[in-house]
Amino acid sequence: MKRTLGCSLLGLVVLAGAIAHWAYWYRPRARAMAPAESALLRERDDLPVTFWVPFPHQNLAALGGAVERPRDVLAAAARLAGLPPPNVPRLGPFGLPAGRELRVSASADGRQLRVAIRCYPTTMVVARLAGALASNPWLAGGTVTMHDGPARVRWEGLTWRLSAGSRSSASGEGNAELGAAAGAAQPARAAALVDRAPALALLDLAWPSPPLAAGAYVLRAEGDDLVWRLGAPLAAPPSPGALQPPWFLVWMRRRPEQAQALLLFEPERQGLLQNLPAAAAWAAPSGALKLLPGGSFLHKLANVEAQPFASGELAATEASAADAARALGPRWLPLAEGRTQPPLLLSGWVAIGPATRQAEQLHAVLEDIPFLGGGEAQRWGDVATLLRAAHAYRTLSCWLTLDGRQGELRLSPR
Repeated sequence: MKRTLGCSLLGLVVLAGAIAHWAYWYRPRARAMAPAESALLRERDDLPVTFWVPFPHQNLAALGGAVERPRDVLAAAARLAGLPPPNVPRLGPFGLPAGRELRVSASADGRQLRVAIRCYPTTMVVARLAGALASNPWLAGGTVTMHDGPARVRWEGLTWRLSAGSRSSASGEGNAELGAAAGAAQPARAAALVDRAPALALLDLAWPSPPLAAGAYVLRAEGDDLVWRLGAPLAAPPSPGALQPPWFLVWMRRRPEQAQALLLFEPERQGLLQNLPAAAAWAAPSGALKLLPGGSFLHKLANVEAQPFASGELAATEASAADAARALGPRWLPLAEGRTQPPLLLSGWVAIGPATRQAEQLHAVLEDIPFLGGGEAQRWGDVATLLRAAHAYRTLSCWLTLDGRQGELRLSPR
């Protein structure tokens, strides 16, 4: 009986150890690694866009469990940021193999791609053996087809590598202005590579991709918040204050030729348009109607005109939206005109719940009016996709300083 009890206890200990091993190393969950501990980030690469994720089989699987169609979410984020679409290949039945880190590098137009996955030893052995037995070049190495073009797979020790596409003149190489911007971003990227704070992901831009500046954007959990950050945090970043009804979205951008601000408000109207947001757009020196969602349509249909306001002009879907924008002007206008310290190139504050509903409504309406152009409908569809993915959070805020050295995107449940 003692032997039986001892064997049973040993079996339970072994089983508990196996479950704990699986839970720590393989279960889908958010798991961080310091960029300084990465072997793949230390590799030199001349492609301008790099995306890095530690323990991808856990982090990306956790993303897939948290949102519907995670690849659609990543594609929408790439379009809004002006980046090439993400291409993370699936290795047959393996999907994404268990490994310590994933690095995806791409040209600015997305035609050239390099992927590296640093696998666990067991994963490497199983994948290569299965590839050899099944004559599968995706696993064993060799020539494969990706996006109707040839690509090459090879193994270097524990690292699985994919190379696809060829160098394109559209990649931006040789552009002196972009090269200078990339040089200015080198200190930020170098600092990220020696960063010993745990990170969930890193996006490195060797060249600016407007509105994003060049540099290393690092994703971290800070308490209950999820934060993408470029450079050091600001002690007190400029803000319009807490968003409360009637407004639920404030978005601002400054360019050399124009400053812009877009404000969305909860609708107060009745009838067919009662579920659509009221909106106000401000631009200096001009261009408010172009920024206003459906502005050209409203101009032709309802004689909506832009009116002078502060250093620019204000256009709104209705009088109540214009009145609200003017009343709230002391909170958003200094940000839009660059009168804060530091001045901001890009900034936004969103109440996620109402913004998701209204973005979906805007996308549906704009998609049904083809002569407004598909670009605006696509943009609001991408916004709705990202906001739906952030449903577990209450607010989103983001800002990027005018010099492009510091920035932050923060999702907060508070």
